[in-house]
Amino acid sequence: MTLITPEVAQPAWRRQLQSQLTSAVAWTASVVTMLAVWQLAAVFGHRVPSMADTFSRLGSESADGQLWANLAVSMNRFLLGLAAALLVGAALGVAMGLSRFADYALTDVTMAGLAIPAVIWALLTTMWFGFGWLTPVTTVFLCGLPFVVVNIAKAVRAIPAETMLMARAFGVGRIEVLRNIIAPAVAGSTIAAVRFAIMSAWNGLLLAEWFGATSGVGWRARYWYDANQLDGFLAWVLLFIAFLIIVNQVLGWVENRVTRWRRA
Repeated sequence: MTLITPEVAQPAWRRQLQSQLTSAVAWTASVVTMLAVWQLAAVFGHRVPSMADTFSRLGSESADGQLWANLAVSMNRFLLGLAAALLVGAALGVAMGLSRFADYALTDVTMAGLAIPAVIWALLTTMWFGFGWLTPVTTVFLCGLPFVVVNIAKAVRAIPAETMLMARAFGVGRIEVLRNIIAPAVAGSTIAAVRFAIMSAWNGLLLAEWFGATSGVGWRARYWYDANQLDGFLAWVLLFIAFLIIVNQVLGWVENRVTRWRRA
């Protein structure tokens, strides 16, 4: 007679370590693949700058003071527009999730905002406000706002109706409902909203600075593009992409920490 022994569950720390190792290997493989494709394109393509030339240009930009100055300008504009999008989007999302009237009034406008590409917002804000700080900040706000509204509204609608009715029955105030019921329920969706908003808003920032600014990452990329210096153009584009990759990794870790109670 053969005895079937149940599998011994792995400790939580070992499962977490394996998951982290898998993620690290996948990320490393992705980076190596992109670098290999880049090197092949530089070898066989006549207009693709090599990695050495691109990073050399980035180093010279840093030595000239252009790198950190323009990056700081872009980050200030981005954070200001994103903060406004998060505050206004959270308020509108909660209103849409709790009020049927607000949902009817804002749904079509929000869907239209999602459908409009970032390049359209960049062109419109350039025509509205001209060259200045308001153009990129407003573009970031308009690109990120719909994603925040949609995700927050969806999370609020997912709260069980019984929970809200019970809170009303026991006379719980609106502030307490927001803090103890709505805020924990939308925590995970808020991180997702921030991730989508950052992706769209950062693209909008680059385009707004490309068309309607005289400083920033987008403006510097266009400077080298107009000069027909592809190594300089690619250097700033890589900086743009690196920011998105780093932010996505950080927010992914934060989202796992915030929503880990769901897997308990």
